Amino acid sequence: MFNIVPLLSIVVAAYFGVAFSAPAALTAPALWMLTTGDLLLAFGLVVLYIEILKSVRTSIASMLDHGLSLLLFALCLILFITVPQAGTGTFFLILVMTLLDVIAGFTVTLAASRRSVDVGGGL
Repeated sequence: MFNIVPLLSIVVAAYFGVAFSAPAALTAPALWMLTTGDLLLAFGLVVLYIEILKSVRTSIASMLDHGLSLLLFALCLILFITVPQAGTGTFFLILVMTLLDVIAGFTVTLAASRRSVDVGGGL
């Protein structure tokens, strides 16, 4: 059952649960204005999707890509902690995207390599 339900539906349901039970918790102006930070986050999500697609590869280049993604996450974490201009909600969400890139990259690569070993072992 849970295999066919999009997990993001839990987040959407939680949002509306909070929005209707405690409207003050999620106050917003009547007219939503798209900010530069919003555009950066939307662009970051598209790039994250591409990064996850790239992680399906099992090559030396993908291992290097995963290592660089880990270094980028570490750099962003240090910047978030030490640089006042990086202490924003927008940069925090970018930091979360870099963490998801690292986790998804290694997870997908391990699953793909395990699958190729299983296929090769059956011959």
